[in-house]
Amino acid sequence: MDTQTDAPGSIANPIKFRDQDYATLRDAGVKSRSLFSDPTFAPDQSSIGLPLDPDPKKEIKWLRPKEINANAVFVEDTMSTTDICQGQLGDCWLLAALSSLTMHSNLIDRVVPPNQSLAEPYAGIFHFTFWQYGEWVEVVVDDRLPVRGGRLLFSYSCTRNEFWSALVEKAYAKLIGSYGSLKGGNISEAMEDFTGGIACSLSVSSRTPAVLWRALSDALTRGSLLSCFIQAKNTTEIGTVTAVGLVRGHAYAITDRDTVKRSAGETLLLRLRNPWGFVEYSGPWSDKSKDWDDVDGDEKKRIHLKNSEDGEFWISVEDFSQLFNTVEMCSVEPDPIVDEDTSTDPPATPASDWTLTSYKGSWVPGSTAGGNSTNSRSYWKNPQFQLNLAEHDDDRQLTPEEKQVADQQKGKAKQCTVLVELLQKNRRNKAKINFLQIAFHIYRVPSELKGLCLDQKFFSSQQPVGSSGKYQSTRAVWKEVKLDPGNYIIIVSTNSPNQPSDFFIRIYSKTGNDLRTYSVSCSTALLMTMSTPPVQPEDRMKIQKTFDEVAGPDGRLNAKEFMELVNSVLEKEYQLPLETCRQLIFGEDTGGRGCLTQEQTEPLLASLRTLQTIFFKYDEDSSGTMSPFELSLALQTAGVQCDDQVMQVLWERFGSGQPQLPFHGFVACVTRLRKLFALYKSESHPDVSHGGINAWLLKFLAV
Repeated sequence: MDTQTDAPGSIANPIKFRDQDYATLRDAGVKSRSLFSDPTFAPDQSSIGLPLDPDPKKEIKWLRPKEINANAVFVEDTMSTTDICQGQLGDCWLLAALSSLTMHSNLIDRVVPPNQSLAEPYAGIFHFTFWQYGEWVEVVVDDRLPVRGGRLLFSYSCTRNEFWSALVEKAYAKLIGSYGSLKGGNISEAMEDFTGGIACSLSVSSRTPAVLWRALSDALTRGSLLSCFIQAKNTTEIGTVTAVGLVRGHAYAITDRDTVKRSAGETLLLRLRNPWGFVEYSGPWSDKSKDWDDVDGDEKKRIHLKNSEDGEFWISVEDFSQLFNTVEMCSVEPDPIVDEDTSTDPPATPASDWTLTSYKGSWVPGSTAGGNSTNSRSYWKNPQFQLNLAEHDDDRQLTPEEKQVADQQKGKAKQCTVLVELLQKNRRNKAKINFLQIAFHIYRVPSELKGLCLDQKFFSSQQPVGSSGKYQSTRAVWKEVKLDPGNYIIIVSTNSPNQPSDFFIRIYSKTGNDLRTYSVSCSTALLMTMSTPPVQPEDRMKIQKTFDEVAGPDGRLNAKEFMELVNSVLEKEYQLPLETCRQLIFGEDTGGRGCLTQEQTEPLLASLRTLQTIFFKYDEDSSGTMSPFELSLALQTAGVQCDDQVMQVLWERFGSGQPQLPFHGFVACVTRLRKLFALYKSESHPDVSHGGINAWLLKFLAV
């Protein structure tokens, strides 16, 4: 959804990428009569992001438009589909989306702000705006473009003296990391980044040709961006050309639709464009097809039929349905989203009734990256979002047409429509693209559990009522679901645990419904199971014997003596090093002497016995170690529950960067928490209680 407010990140006030302000830099250049050179996207191989060609004849030069063409302009007349031709970079997904964008002046003006020119006052600087995970971002570039052999290396315009599309491509490459980062992609990524909308896929075979044409026609009328492609059966098929001139595994823009009349009747047509700017469809209704011979000249003129090799062509919807596999569509509003099992009838909820809620978060190894539900001990640690659905779709006044649709849908009309999209952030890095497999699942929550942390027990006994489907290695997954009014949890996850990434989730729901994030808070009731552990008789005898034989004149044990006692009692795999024993001693009230009395030793050894039992429970493979997720569960068993941020700090402090934590690390962790909680409880300063236990722990755990 669009917002016209001046809030940071809105269209009216985009975030300044790399803190570069276009107006300030442009005015400074005009005043000094100097051309802008961007220090953050240098004219060198790092910005190209592709292997360097050693052939000196293929040297890349960076030239400004007027150094390439003396008659260079930013835009020739208007921005149109034929202004965009693909160069020597596999970014058809980006350029096909850009072609679609030119059909909607209100949308293209967001991405390419008006009043930019190569005429005076000229400072060699341009700016463009893209949507990035809930925010609009302004990207500034200089106008030096990569050139080889006197021609633009990447995107160019059929009008050779026009440069706006090449500069959009450069700005997007800067935003993502490099030109090489644009090699290969899904058109839905670009569609969303150009509009801020939600993109979805539509299987061509899920509709009859006539119904498909009506659906695409309606989508174009609503301002949706549309593209399509032919699925390649394998990697070797990608880029190959069919007998009728269509490229497999290649993104085409759907730029228009129309109905032409001839003596045999009406024909439903779609207009497509190949972003290459050449290699066109040669079948029925193509530029040179004899099908046009039976069409009146005025009719041809009306639909702007051109017999030129510009990548644009018409095709009948019947042939389109036979030749293409998938349509990608994107709209600023959720209404045009159509799933494979829905009709093209008007949606039950108009755009004005939708509210958008979004969150940014992270999957952190050992903390919030719990993996899929087969990882029962860690799945519940994934980020959870509460969704309260109080109003269903027919709570508002329906138009007669909508009421008819609602009556046909019967039970579904009593449900709440929710659209969820999960995106993983910043997975394109230079020439490397590394999308994780991601998904989200929705669970119904009984009213008695509303607001509570849903743990392993809940998820092991419940099945999701909705999901994004199978885990997919794409930037985004989405699903529109219809749910009964009630309380739900949305849990977002990667397929495998401990995979780090940032994510962005947005949920469209009806006004009156409520979405919020949930975080686990620390409990001040720390280590209740350790407060009065019983001392085993054999341990008491062992302690008595040790004190009789080795205690010093003061009747105390030093760290080394205590270590020998402990390790004679504990299992071999769980023995403690000297440093951990020192930490245990200084966790007691020893008056600074670094030695333990017999009265202090007995409960401490009993506590270690308890910790050993807890540790053994979560050391399933008997390796003498536990994972970060097992640490969280073990701490809970020991009587403490920490929030995700505290758990991250604990692991960094006591895990020392290792994937597994040994028993002595667990003991050190519990000892530190035990002391910090005791100090927190003893503090009487109001600032301490006001800050809370979390702030206290985060402050002192790093010390």
